[in-house]
Amino acid sequence: MLHTLPMGPLGANCYVWENGREALAIDASDAAKVLAFLNSRHLSLTHLVLTHRHFDHLAGAAQLQKETGCRVLIHPSDADGLRSAKAAHAAMMQGAFTPCEPSDLLENGDTVEAAGLRLSVLHTPGHTAGGITLVSDENRFAFTGDTVFYEGVGRTDLPTGDVRELMRSLERILVLPPSYVLYPGHGEPTTVDHESVFNPLLQYRSHAWFN
Repeated sequence: MLHTLPMGPLGANCYVWENGREALAIDASDAAKVLAFLNSRHLSLTHLVLTHRHFDHLAGAAQLQKETGCRVLIHPSDADGLRSAKAAHAAMMQGAFTPCEPSDLLENGDTVEAAGLRLSVLHTPGHTAGGITLVSDENRFAFTGDTVFYEGVGRTDLPTGDVRELMRSLERILVLPPSYVLYPGHGEPTTVDHESVFNPLLQYRSHAWFN
C-alpha cells in the first residue's frame, strides 16, 4: 500500500510504502510528520531512500535515522546533501539542519528491497548530479524525485544542475512502459504515456544545443 505525505512549504512528497508492519519511505523533509504517520499505523521504518540532495527532500533523514534505526540511502554524488547544510541548500528553507551519514550509497543498476518492495535504481542527473529514479516493475510505477513532474521537470539553475543531463534523464525515464505511473517529488502523479506527449522539455529534444 502506497501513501503520499506532502511536506513543508514547497509541498515535497514523501512516499511511504506499507507492507505488514514494515515500511519504506522515499524522501522525507519532516521527520515528525513521518513518525506520527508510522505510529498511527504501527509501522516500523526500515529504509529511507532519498532521490536527491535538496533540503526539502532529506531534512528529516537524521532524526528518522536516530528514532527508527532505518537505513538511509542516496547516490554518492548527492551524499554531501546529508552532511552539509550548504550542499542541501538548507538556507533556502530557513530551517534547522542536522547532518547524518548515509547507510548505503546507491549506484545506477542497484536494487533496493525492503517492506516487500523491489526498486531498481536509475541514475537520472540533471536537477542534481546524484538524482535517482526508483522503478518498481512489479507495481508498474516509478518515483522520479525532481526529475519529472506532471508536464514539467526540475529546475537546473542550482549547483550541479545541468539541463542537457536532465534531457537525457527524461528520455531515459520515458522508455519505461507507457502505462507506468510516475510519482514525482512535487505535485500529482502522471504517467510515462502522458509525459511522452505533453512534457514541454521534449519540444527541444532535437535542438542542437542538447546534442
